[in-house]
Amino acid sequence: MAFIAGPVPESFERRVTATPQEFARDLRQAWPAVVAEAGGLRFSLHEGVQALVIAIEPAGVRRLGLFELPQLDVRFRFGPGEEPARRALLARLDRGMQKGGG
Repeated sequence: MAFIAGPVPESFERRVTATPQEFARDLRQAWPAVVAEAGGLRFSLHEGVQALVIAIEPAGVRRLGLFELPQLDVRFRFGPGEEPARRALLARLDRGMQKGGG
């Protein structure tokens, strides 16, 4: 989910479908230099001078009939930097973590 209609704020939240382990694995594949902290519930990464801290928290299960999907609340907090740098970092991260589907 990209911020197409407006600027990327300094902090925001998303709800994603993944377990903490799946999120960490996908994040490491998208950004190999990511640093995990707090038992795998907090991550930090840098691109140039722009920093990003990502915190995840389990948010229960979404049920669709018999199908159950684990949910995470994901909080993104950028360090000092300009909006174009936030946008570039987030676009690169989103592309790297994008999954197949419709």
